Amino acid sequence: MKTSRQKLLSAALILSVAINIIIGGFVITQWIDHGPGKRHGDRFHFDRRAAVTVLDERQQEELEDLWKERRKNIRPYFKEFRDYREKLAELYSAEELDLVAINQTYADMTAKQLQIESYMQASMLELAKSLPDDKRAAFFKEGFQSQKKRFKSEKEDQK
Repeated sequence: MKTSRQKLLSAALILSVAINIIIGGFVITQWIDHGPGKRHGDRFHFDRRAAVTVLDERQQEELEDLWKERRKNIRPYFKEFRDYREKLAELYSAEELDLVAINQTYADMTAKQLQIESYMQASMLELAKSLPDDKRAAFFKEGFQSQKKRFKSEKEDQK
């Protein structure tokens, strides 16, 4: 009886961790920019490329400099996050499951995800403060506009 209960609890733990990884992966992909044409549906994200269209050329250059600096600073965080994901894949693929290592790696990965999201939020606040009041609302409205709405308005503009 004890062995089957332990196996059942282990299976439940693995299932729980797998579900958390799926949910965590979904949340993090909402923030990561996958490049033009690779976004799907009505996901919540900020489209910087669309947002800059409301700015003049000088403001666009200043914004690009700000984003380049932020990208350079956050790259190591994304690398660490990817490393944790790879380590989890190895741990799950191992012949024998090390639940302690899996749980610790998952905790480290979610902590890194939170750091990334906090950094992104701080960057967005800094960006909002740097924009002139008359452009800030239009910039963020355009940046957070859903892909479906953008596609619909582009079709209407073509008519």
